[in-house]
Amino acid sequence: MDENKGKNFAISLSITLGTIVIGLISYIIFTSTNTSVKETLKCEYNGWAYSDKEIFESADKCNTCFCHTGEVICTEEVCENTQEIENPSQKE
Repeated sequence: MDENKGKNFAISLSITLGTIVIGLISYIIFTSTNTSVKETLKCEYNGWAYSDKEIFESADKCNTCFCHTGEVICTEEVCENTQEIENPSQKE
């Protein structure tokens, strides 16, 4: 009986160690092929940071900008003079 207990223990130990080794090898292969989590790309524009694919107003308040993989892309519409009249009820 003692001999069977020793064999069972050796088999159980071998299975456990084999499982651990296979797990470690799998982890090493996974981490080496999948490099660290990619940092989310951001755009900096006019003193602000924007997330990738975020849409925002341009500095001229006339065009629209878009953050695309770390690069700011803005429309290039010609802006009219958008100065507001201080008191539109007064006419000359």
